[in-house]
Amino acid sequence: MTATLTMDEVPDQVVTRIRVLIGEDADTDRRGDKTPVARSDCRYYCPDAGTVERCVEAIRESDERLRRRPEEMMLWDWQSTYFEADPDNEHGGGMILLGVAWYDSEFYTERRDAGFGYMHKRIYAKIGVPLENVEVVHWCLDQTAA
Repeated sequence: MTATLTMDEVPDQVVTRIRVLIGEDADTDRRGDKTPVARSDCRYYCPDAGTVERCVEAIRESDERLRRRPEEMMLWDWQSTYFEADPDNEHGGGMILLGVAWYDSEFYTERRDAGFGYMHKRIYAKIGVPLENVEVVHWCLDQTAA
């Protein structure tokens, strides 16, 4: 569900977004001179605090593996990861928000749906995030506007 508010409206509930991992969008040295050609917005609703912790840890471990790659293999990168606690979830659950910056158009086209491939489905199951709680939205960036 999506809601649009004007500047004068106040949401029913205020939700606090907490950055739990720093990504390329908040670290200019990490991005370097690479220019994103596309972005992906990934959202994982975690039903409880334990799932939140496992999800953040899995992203952190993935980021560490990514950081060990040679620079010429850095065709994508994680953006910062955030957590929004669900005020209606008494078990400490909420939404993990993660962005992906894609630096190569061909690689993006080939890999953009990897988040729903066999490997990622196994990871979601291990973490405890039901597949129906995973949402990924992609968009290409207009390079002429940059």
